[in-house]
Amino acid sequence: MKKVKAMACVLAVAMIAGIFAGCSKTTTISTDKFSKACEKLKLEEFDVDDDAPDMDDIEDGFFAVADEDMVEDKIANVEKMLKDVKLDEAIDVDDIESFAMAAKCIGLDDAKDVVKDPEDLADLQIDGAFAFQVQLKNDKCAKDVMDAIEEMLDDADIDVKDLSNKEYYASKTEGYLRFHIDIAKLVKIIMDNDDIMELVEKYADQMDVDAEEILGSLKGDVAFTVEINGKNIFILAGGALNTKPTVLNSFASAFGASVNPVKVPMNEKFVTDLVDDSIDTILSKLH
Repeated sequence: MKKVKAMACVLAVAMIAGIFAGCSKTTTISTDKFSKACEKLKLEEFDVDDDAPDMDDIEDGFFAVADEDMVEDKIANVEKMLKDVKLDEAIDVDDIESFAMAAKCIGLDDAKDVVKDPEDLADLQIDGAFAFQVQLKNDKCAKDVMDAIEEMLDDADIDVKDLSNKEYYASKTEGYLRFHIDIAKLVKIIMDNDDIMELVEKYADQMDVDAEEILGSLKGDVAFTVEINGKNIFILAGGALNTKPTVLNSFASAFGASVNPVKVPMNEKFVTDLVDDSIDTILSKLH
């Protein structure tokens, strides 16, 4: 009897392990499902053949869908889109069945005033997100897409080995890249960098503003996720300044992101290295 119970326990553990091992690490969202999620979010549908959306459209939120016929009609535009995101070698335009995009950003109109008066940055509230989905005709592209992403990271001197398993994963059938920046923590890293603050304060003196006071008041989040699952590619990016990332959270929930990127812990070492590399590049160009 004890052996039977022991065997039953082993089988139960094995079944549970098998279930978890088989669980997908990424979301699977078709163009149709994406479109229905946009409708639930009460975004206004935008015809890709029309003129680009204006400021009010972006503030209210919009989405656009391109079916297979439209992809074929706009093949040159789609090829340019793939090239712009450096996925033209990983994905053949002929493999794209459909795609869709959605965006919403509250506070864009107020952002124009910051250029005129940097002190307004402390009171500026921006809350927005962008989502993009591609449905492919086959499920053979996941590895190629993740290889392309790894190559882009390498070009930026980012080794995937330095990323946690919450930030990066790749297999033959799926993969993801996720990143989150806590703006308050980023500001602290910037303010602790003497080279950056020297440049910032020089600019602030010319504008007659207190750089430390403005920077020290900033808070918010910036995050993104790229998920590849079989025939589907899903991208979600956005965040908020001086307010909560409500739009990004609602997008992550509606589209069924496997992980809301805002929930991914900020990789402080990586962000510090990124800030240091950026200032080195800027200083090299100034000299």
